[in-house]
Amino acid sequence: MRHQNAARSMSTIMNVRELAIYLRLSEAKIYRMANSGFIPAFRVGKSWRFKREMIDDWIQRQVKSISV
Repeated sequence: MRHQNAARSMSTIMNVRELAIYLRLSEAKIYRMANSGFIPAFRVGKSWRFKREMIDDWIQRQVKSISV
């Protein structure tokens, strides 16, 4: 049971390639957005990681700012 919970929570962490697919953007664009601080991200060593819940919240804020 503990292993299933860990696997489920790990699936909410995406790497650059996974986020690029999720957002339908290029990997280069994801790197630029992360480096500039435009998108919520954190580093593990030299690699960028993205928490899906934070990305979903960020998307909602972007949508709200456009519709205001």
